[in-house]
Amino acid sequence: MTFHDQSAADVIREVASSASGLSEAEAQERLAKVGPNRLTAAPPPSLLVIFLNQFRSFIIYILLFAIVFSLLIGEYADSLIILAILFLNGAIGFFQEHSANKSLAALKRMTRVQATVVRDGTPHQVVADDLVPGDLILLESGSKVPADARLLTTVHLQVDESPLTGESVPVSKEAKVLLPAETGIADQHNMVFSSTSVVAGRGQALVTATAMATEIGKISRQIQEAGDVLTPLQRRLDRFGRKLGLVIIGICLIVLGVLVARALLGKGDLNGSMVLEMAFIAIALAVAAVPTALPAVVTISLAVGVKRLLAKGCLVRRLAAVETLGSCDIICSDKTGTLTENKMTVVRGWSVAGETICEGSGYEPVGELTGEAPALLFEIGLWCNNATLTENDGVWQLSGDPTEGALLVSGRKAGISKVWQRQDELPFDSQRKLMSVLLAGEEGTRVYSKGAPDQLLACCDRIMVAGRVEPLTAELAQEILAANERYAGEAMRVLAMAWKEANGPADFSEQGLIMVGLQAMIDPPRADVAHSLSRATVARVRSIMITGDYPATAAAVAATIGISGESMSGAEMDGLSDGELAAALATGTNIFARVVPAHKQRIVTALQEQGHVVAMTGDGVNDAPALKQADIGVAVGSGTEVAKEAADFVLLKDSFSHIVDAVAEGRGIYDNIQKSIMLLLSGNLGEVLIIFLAVISGMNLPLTAVLLLWINMVTDGAPALAYSVDPYSRGNMTRAPIPLQEGILPRPRLQLLAFLGLVGTVIGLLLFAGNGGWASDSAQVQHGRTLVFSFVVCYEMLLAFIIRRHYQVPLFANPLLWLAVTGALLLQLLVIYTPLAPYFGVVPLDLDDLALLGLGALAFLGAFFIYQGVVERAGR
Repeated sequence: MTFHDQSAADVIREVASSASGLSEAEAQERLAKVGPNRLTAAPPPSLLVIFLNQFRSFIIYILLFAIVFSLLIGEYADSLIILAILFLNGAIGFFQEHSANKSLAALKRMTRVQATVVRDGTPHQVVADDLVPGDLILLESGSKVPADARLLTTVHLQVDESPLTGESVPVSKEAKVLLPAETGIADQHNMVFSSTSVVAGRGQALVTATAMATEIGKISRQIQEAGDVLTPLQRRLDRFGRKLGLVIIGICLIVLGVLVARALLGKGDLNGSMVLEMAFIAIALAVAAVPTALPAVVTISLAVGVKRLLAKGCLVRRLAAVETLGSCDIICSDKTGTLTENKMTVVRGWSVAGETICEGSGYEPVGELTGEAPALLFEIGLWCNNATLTENDGVWQLSGDPTEGALLVSGRKAGISKVWQRQDELPFDSQRKLMSVLLAGEEGTRVYSKGAPDQLLACCDRIMVAGRVEPLTAELAQEILAANERYAGEAMRVLAMAWKEANGPADFSEQGLIMVGLQAMIDPPRADVAHSLSRATVARVRSIMITGDYPATAAAVAATIGISGESMSGAEMDGLSDGELAAALATGTNIFARVVPAHKQRIVTALQEQGHVVAMTGDGVNDAPALKQADIGVAVGSGTEVAKEAADFVLLKDSFSHIVDAVAEGRGIYDNIQKSIMLLLSGNLGEVLIIFLAVISGMNLPLTAVLLLWINMVTDGAPALAYSVDPYSRGNMTRAPIPLQEGILPRPRLQLLAFLGLVGTVIGLLLFAGNGGWASDSAQVQHGRTLVFSFVVCYEMLLAFIIRRHYQVPLFANPLLWLAVTGALLLQLLVIYTPLAPYFGVVPLDLDDLALLGLGALAFLGAFFIYQGVVERAGR
């Protein structure tokens, strides 16, 4: 049901109330029926569900399979270690998500809205939760609107609706107007909406909707109905896990087939126990192929990224979401409060004598004023004003109309020190579009007026010119109007200033005024936005502005900060089919103005259907559905609770630069995960191929289960974990985003991985073949195994540094990696040259053996440098 198209009397009848509101008894009865005026949040997942969600991965399923079969073949140590890794992985993810949810809950508890309601004819304060349809509420400057309501009376009422509509300028409200039924929310001037706030004037309103029936409630329901989607990293890891699973099954079947064939060809007989033993060998080999440390590496890399982002003022709600910004190729951003300060700021002062440039932004009264405009221009703005500025711990806060706040700040920047006493006021109203005050001071009695330039010009007959008062000619009036049009064309809000000497209260009128000039203001872009957008452009991340503000304002801000492209209004979008909208987006439409929440969601969906990874930033209730729909939602910390609930990230510091920092962080995390996967897979590939080729060629088993477990946990697991804190590549933000369809490892990385694995396999097999590979003596076999075991350890330590070269990371930039490599080599010596050796089935190596290992390592390095030279030459 709509109320903006009904008279106040009709609305009162519709909600079964009266012009004096409800009685307390009636209000309590309705409260029992409709419930509290509180948004119904989706029930939070239980701690158990949060924990179990950490195990939703195909690779995790493979590892659980490995645990079961490790138990079946009696490798209890293997199964316990893999289980411990999985539990650690789940615990890290669980505590991160639980901590983020608690932080948001604490932020939410800090905000509790109060409302002034009239019941039984008496106004009193209640918690907004207790309001019901039919309640009469009183609104005044500074109060939050606690529910959707139809205005009954207004006195110069202005409401900041930017959290709901994205419009940066306060909206004037008028109770008496009737509007067509199809009027949009942003233009319903006889209604007020929950989550908005009163910046000036006062009014009475009848509550028409509470809780989930409000406009904010409808948006909240949209968010809850939208399901969570997998991040690009989760999708890639899932695809990778499935392919790895198929490879492992293939390995099992081939090895089992070879062993069975050899048994049949050799002895001719085959019994059940022999088949079971062969099956266990095949399964043990398959388990060795699983990158055991990968889940822990991914989780720890993400957790390290979470910590880094928190230090930069960005709270991560979902661990898996950290990487997604690194994959995104489009950032859709709200304008008001995200790209701009959401604080009106005077940037120009104008008079016929010249223009003054006003530096600084926001409500902090700091900044130079340079130019020719007279000080009186800023004095009028300072005193013809009802706003107040207060400083709290270095933070300046405004109470009142943002436009008047801007005039207050420009007056303080101008160093105005005169003191006046207000005697009377003619308040602003939407018909006159003027405000005037009568002031008394040492220089006598004056009238100071401000308002729309055309309206104020009609009240003036003189003008200030270089400190002199002269007649206001038609030419000078036209010059003023031309300046007004020029500033308005740059999406600035312009107010004219005028004054006159007054002979006491009887002379208080808005006629016979002296025009002084204009003050032009705008909600300025944040200081770091242009640079951040430039960084995003270099990184091939497209930026799109989506705002509820007017097209001219959006276009002007976009031009200032460097967003180029075509613009489109919400009304124009309504006339387009989904295909036409997709075509407009594909051809460079980057500015969307005067949009509603459904438009934002439609834009994000259209981009996703084109294969883009979309990040959406915003602070208002109107942004929440799009935040939820996007691949990654980023809410501004000073924004609404609904936006934060819908987002994956919450910027605790309102700075667009942190979004670009998060993109860089996401790319760096992805690189580190890629490095870890390459190290783990290349090492595992070498181990599996050595065993596989040895078995099918009739050699002895070159690596036992215990040795494989040692290699996987100590020699490649530790360096892979150290990669999680590796510095990011210097070229991190100069390359294109990772294509959505690309696997976890692109083709060049896979080729390198395969080459390194094959070279390591050949060298390892040659070492084993020449040192007990076909021997029947157990001592020789142990010697050969020790050589292969030691070579694989050295080979994987070299891999740890070779892989980093492709990511432009300085050699000595990660002390933890050096510590992991040094520790692994020392532990290797401990295993071979201490009484631990018999437990591992290895023997000490002499100097000739160590020299042989050195030659194998040099051969491996030589092959890598030859490969690198060939690849680089081919690339040129």
